[in-house]
Amino acid sequence: MTPHTHAWLVLTLTPGLGPTLIGRIVEYAGGAVKALELSAAQLGQVQGISDRLASSLRRSIDEVIAGEVFRRELDLVDRYDTQLLALDDPDYLALLKAIPAAPPLLWVMGKLDRRDNLSLAVVGSRRCSHYGREQADLISNALACSGVTVVSGGAYGIDIAAHRGALRAAKAGMGRTIAVLGSGLAKPYPQDHKSVFEEIVEGGGERGALISEFPMGMEPRPENFLRRNRVVSGMCVGTLVVEAGRRSGALSTARRCVDEQGRELMALPGRVDSAQSEGCHQIIKEGWGRLVTGVSDILDVIGEQAPLLDAASEIRTQSLGAQAGEKHDALPGVPGPGGASILAVLDTPRSLDEVVSWTGLPAAQVQGELTLLEIRGAVARQGGLFVRRRG
Repeated sequence: MTPHTHAWLVLTLTPGLGPTLIGRIVEYAGGAVKALELSAAQLGQVQGISDRLASSLRRSIDEVIAGEVFRRELDLVDRYDTQLLALDDPDYLALLKAIPAAPPLLWVMGKLDRRDNLSLAVVGSRRCSHYGREQADLISNALACSGVTVVSGGAYGIDIAAHRGALRAAKAGMGRTIAVLGSGLAKPYPQDHKSVFEEIVEGGGERGALISEFPMGMEPRPENFLRRNRVVSGMCVGTLVVEAGRRSGALSTARRCVDEQGRELMALPGRVDSAQSEGCHQIIKEGWGRLVTGVSDILDVIGEQAPLLDAASEIRTQSLGAQAGEKHDALPGVPGPGGASILAVLDTPRSLDEVVSWTGLPAAQVQGELTLLEIRGAVARQGGLFVRRRG
């Protein structure tokens, strides 16, 4: 771990500092390492920090650097094979970086992948119906098979159903899932889902990752979950609410998705007399989210997010310090051998079954490649047929 990452960790562990103030301090100092060198007087020049708070922060920073908390955290990170990603790290999720008060530091178990730039949050009630659980599982499985990373909060109900559905596809080598926890990674919550979390990170993280913005030993607290929700929606191109009552925490995720982050919101309708779906029906009725009835609707909405994905690719390119004109694809498999084979047979409009037959590729791979080609603008749908766009 570099001194740079150590500095971000010190700031994150300092009492009295949250994402907003840490961001301001690092910007004022010109970097995290330089931020640790600021005097109390200099800290007092940062917006939102009074002279009294500046003196307190200076003492707290020194105590973290010299104390056991910092060393204990490093030991836990090493023991649990966890990676720390700072806000200015080139591997930090580009879409998440763009949200207000983005987490200064992410604890990551497993690994993040460039494929995760194309991700969708699937959320809903903890106390869900059989219908909600079934739909979350089936939709998440189909999304993962289509190359979309499924993100949720690892909680009871809809969350864990979404992870399990995506995980089945990941075990077959298709798709990924990411669980964003409201506790430290050494204290995964809920414990009932520990086996699922272990399956996600098994094999070095090819299936996905566990993420937290909290120190390793942080116990789950009620206030943590609102912060967790903004990460779930913030790292994704959009959010799907599968089932949610009027007082469901999933609605807070939905509101953040639209109001604070400007991302696409979708809702799956339920029975008209279902209390578990009242929140979804409210979203649809009031017009702050789109009604979707299946995976094809969701993929169509994701396809409209190409400008957002291109912006994420540009952010990543800048973070990597790429040379002028160098291209870094935000999305996987485009054009790639599979994508190139598909484009070659689309000299005339063809159905999904025809593309599968002509290319000899597995149906799930063809569906995923077509989705990505649509998002890139290389392929368009005309009714039930796929057409190659020229130029």
